[in-house]
Amino acid sequence: PALKHCLQFGIGMHHAGLAIDDRALCEELFAACKIQVLVCTSTLAWGVNLPAHLVVVKGTEFYDGKSRRYVDFPITDVLQMMGRAGRPQYDKSGCCVIMCHEPKKAFYKKFLYEPFPVESSLADALPDHFNAEIVAGTLPPKQ
Repeated sequence: PALKHCLQFGIGMHHAGLAIDDRALCEELFAACKIQVLVCTSTLAWGVNLPAHLVVVKGTEFYDGKSRRYVDFPITDVLQMMGRAGRPQYDKSGCCVIMCHEPKKAFYKKFLYEPFPVESSLADALPDHFNAEIVAGTLPPKQ
């Protein structure tokens, strides 16, 4: 009943508590621009490819049941959420608003002006990848 009510106003919801059909409906309506707002949990950033013009990250912490306290989202999760805004193949620009506690503001602000270091372990596994491509026939063996 709550989802049906929200959809009438162009607002959808997406979270693990929804039935699979309801989640799929919200994804489909948002992708087709039939609803303008999709309120969702952070897991949507990883699991579903739904680009948006504006992403609002309402809070940078989540409750961790094991430690029984709020902990920060990993920066990679926040960047993944931000990355939903303004995808080049769908939009010319994008915008992200991060709502966080005052002490965290400087931490997130620095990513506007400083590049995020890229970390990769590809070099360690590169020979294995080349061999896999040779076996798959994508790369011809050099003899």
